[in-house]
Amino acid sequence: MSANPVAGPKPSGGSVQQSEGSRQATLNSPRGRICGCLVECSSREFPEWLHRPDVDLIEWRMDKFAEKYAMEGMNSFFRALSAKPRLPVIATNRPVREMGAFAGPEDLRLGMLEEAAKSGVDWIDLEHDVGEEHIARFRQAGAKVLLSWHNPVETPSRGVLRAKLESMRKTGADALKIATLAHSADDNLRVLELIPLAGKELGIDLIAFCMGPAGKWSRMVSIFMGSPWTYAQFEGQPEAAPGQLTVSGMRALISSFAWE
Repeated sequence: MSANPVAGPKPSGGSVQQSEGSRQATLNSPRGRICGCLVECSSREFPEWLHRPDVDLIEWRMDKFAEKYAMEGMNSFFRALSAKPRLPVIATNRPVREMGAFAGPEDLRLGMLEEAAKSGVDWIDLEHDVGEEHIARFRQAGAKVLLSWHNPVETPSRGVLRAKLESMRKTGADALKIATLAHSADDNLRVLELIPLAGKELGIDLIAFCMGPAGKWSRMVSIFMGSPWTYAQFEGQPEAAPGQLTVSGMRALISSFAWE
């Protein structure tokens, strides 16, 4: 892995049940590093989700929230992000072109992400086809950048995957994410092998797994391959992507196979 691995965002403080030191230890252990995907809740409930004891960080799917709340309504969520200590948060405002729900203007979508960064969010998930100048923009606002690419149709060849990885690495993002749709076991293996490749040869952390029913197992295995975290569905929340395991299911699997 890189010299300063992205073992999940560095916490801004402990959660309700964990100090900063103990949570960082969890993020560096195969037994931890689960990112719960928050798809819906009220502004009143939002602060409670930011202190969940069963996950290590939160992905806030802003694109899903924007379907219900206007920009003015999002302000209460932004205010909650500035209250610390809390769990580390990844802000994702996924456009329709990348399997997301946001269908509005691009400048508005990026503006919402910038507001989240200024409010104290730890990570901004930025799509691979957004200009590199935005990476500096979000860093200046105080967040790290996770550059992501999703292929909802297939898993490309090994050569195509490696070329995509190397291209994304050149942008200077803090970490990368690659997710493709699996149709076979081999698809999963081609994606998973990118994780140690990224760390050892390119010096960057990579979250990589396959989506869909045939890709479920890769979400757990990615942790043991060196992925800094993996995504899971909160019980009672809609699935954020096809093939997600529940938080409790993911935790049980990681604990069952952990060698520590």
